[in-house]
Amino acid sequence: MYKNILVSISHGSNSYRLFQVGLDIALKYKAQLTLCHIKNLQYIMPNYANGSIYMPQDIIYFETNDGIEETLNKYKEEAIKKGISKVDVVVTASSTPALAITGVVTSGFDCDLIVCGSSQSKGIFKIFGNVTGDIVKNASVDVLVVKNKEKDK
Repeated sequence: MYKNILVSISHGSNSYRLFQVGLDIALKYKAQLTLCHIKNLQYIMPNYANGSIYMPQDIIYFETNDGIEETLNKYKEEAIKKGISKVDVVVTASSTPALAITGVVTSGFDCDLIVCGSSQSKGIFKIFGNVTGDIVKNASVDVLVVKNKEKDK
């Protein structure tokens, strides 16, 4: 039924469980896996109050190396050892991660199922929504939402 399963992995306690769910489905259907992480772009607005440093009017992009690529590559090795024939790893950045997943990665890698996680929104994200909700709203393929059973501390 499914030929390529996209597992959208974020940071947190649910990431390995998401991988396991996607892996189990891929093994069941003899499908390929695409392991994906979209980093949120972090914007730093120029501070013109400090006249000692010139900064252009554009927004500056800042990203740190958080080890997610190493994690996804470990998951890839495990999937291959368990019998998955092809595993792609995608790590990129976007100001709208859900649209990057549904519009770019899903179509670019010809995925027909998205596995993503869900946990309770906190703070300002309760007002503006979250990535999982936007994936469900915008996806043109099936979406499996895996609840986080462990409470975030």
